Amino acid sequence: MKAKSLNPLAKLAAESAQRLRAQQITPTSPGSILSDVQVLVDFIRSHDLRSKSRQGNLPAEVLPELNAQLSAPLELALIRPLLRDYPNLAGLFILLRVMDLVQPQKGRLRPNERAVERWAALNPTEQYFALLEAWLFLAEHSVLGRSEHRLQSQFVGNLRFLSQCLSPRWRTFPDFCHKSEFTGAVSAWNTQLQMRFGLIEVKAREAAHRASATRRGWLMEKARRTPWGAAVAWALWEFLDLNSIEELFANEKLDEAGFGTLQPTFQPFFPEWQQVYRLTAVAAPRGVWIVKASLGKVWRRLAVPDGHTLHDLAVAVLDAFNFEDTEHLYEFRFRDARGKSRAYQHPYCEEGPFASEVSLAECRLPVKGTMQFLFDFGDDWRFAVRLEQIAPPDPKLRYPKVLATGGQAPRQYEGW
Repeated sequence: MKAKSLNPLAKLAAESAQRLRAQQITPTSPGSILSDVQVLVDFIRSHDLRSKSRQGNLPAEVLPELNAQLSAPLELALIRPLLRDYPNLAGLFILLRVMDLVQPQKGRLRPNERAVERWAALNPTEQYFALLEAWLFLAEHSVLGRSEHRLQSQFVGNLRFLSQCLSPRWRTFPDFCHKSEFTGAVSAWNTQLQMRFGLIEVKAREAAHRASATRRGWLMEKARRTPWGAAVAWALWEFLDLNSIEELFANEKLDEAGFGTLQPTFQPFFPEWQQVYRLTAVAAPRGVWIVKASLGKVWRRLAVPDGHTLHDLAVAVLDAFNFEDTEHLYEFRFRDARGKSRAYQHPYCEEGPFASEVSLAECRLPVKGTMQFLFDFGDDWRFAVRLEQIAPPDPKLRYPKVLATGGQAPRQYEGW
């Protein structure tokens, strides 16, 4: 590869290329990511874990035991820490969910044996880069069931932190570094994953020195980039092929990035990367969606053929609640079967994806899952649309149909 002048690590091109060629990927190097992921997979396979969260997260009672089994366990001075308080476990769990290696099923957390078998067939190099791509392109905070409003994407935030905000020298961060992008840091679970990929070294902040606003969980105090981290950052900048730094925030290569995206960049240095990890293809059952749309205590149960679009569903819900002015903008937002946040917009919104372009069968809402349907960004009507079941196909049902009602629908406009 020829280093470009706009690459902030261009001066390290020769050294980085040599580092990549010399690196041997094993279960314990670089970093502990492979061994830690295996610990988590084996633990879930060997325990009957009953998840007590709607997101299907790891139960709180097993977290201390799991934390102790990782390569670098954390010490927390909390009475009953949750998964979000263990960023070392949270980051690993997010990877397992977006890679479909673990699935919540009927209140329990179980391994996806087909995906685990495919994972086990990969060599350590293929596993390492599968995890790296899952982290950079697919991982997001919504898997844990919490929203995280950040100014930049997962990929951009981590690459900027790794390539621009760090150096071989230690840098000290304020105690609120994981709460704000303006400190130059990333979230705690992202930082923990960078450590376990061997990209950075970190010194943690002592619990007694934490400010009251950020006492929960683990916090970083100092960090520095490893030689391996510099080499990976250099290769990622080469992959982007930017003309200006601003293009990092809207790079087309990131729009459809997924498994195998980085193979052309890293395979010249790692010829053993032959197989690309693939997500398990899951065909959603075809049929009639039985949904319960609620507005507070008022609800309507509808039957909608799954060939209809989300826009058709929006119109059906508004009709069921006797809304006459249906021309306002709206948004559907929900978490799919892998825990990732998805959002679909009114066809007249400036940016998609658009509700009129995706059918119910294609939107990947799991059964018992709930969509937040926000209608009219001015009056802010918030419906909860829950997929209760998928009934067998009904050739006679050509349009959405109201099956049952509960409560009197409010007036859309009091003056009407």
